[in-house]
Amino acid sequence: MALGSLGDIEFEVSDEKVRTFSAMQISKGAKFAAHEVHNRKALLEFTGLNAASLSLKIDINSALGVDVNEELDALHELLDQHEAVPFILNGEPQGDGLWALESLDEEFSLINNKGELVRVELSLKLREYIELEAEEA
Repeated sequence: MALGSLGDIEFEVSDEKVRTFSAMQISKGAKFAAHEVHNRKALLEFTGLNAASLSLKIDINSALGVDVNEELDALHELLDQHEAVPFILNGEPQGDGLWALESLDEEFSLINNKGELVRVELSLKLREYIELEAEEA
């Protein structure tokens, strides 16, 4: 059953395959400018919202029916092409726009006696990518 996707990378749980994530964290914030006033506290002015950031942990394990190298290749390609893609959960797009993969940390946690990668733990950092509309450009 498909749980969601990040671009072409589908998260799913079935009898044959488990490809999912854990520890999803979303961070949102606001921007303020400080206007200094002599002999008084600075005045804050709201200037807009920051793009949201999102982090995920993914455990890729060949014992769960996935090809570790193929999974890594797909994520490397997503990072290398630096294209923003939709992040979908339960059929719903997340955020107000697309998401760009900012960083990918890899921990090779299990290598078999043939030197093949069996399990890798990944940490992904994504940033919301808002496209300018024609009248804003």
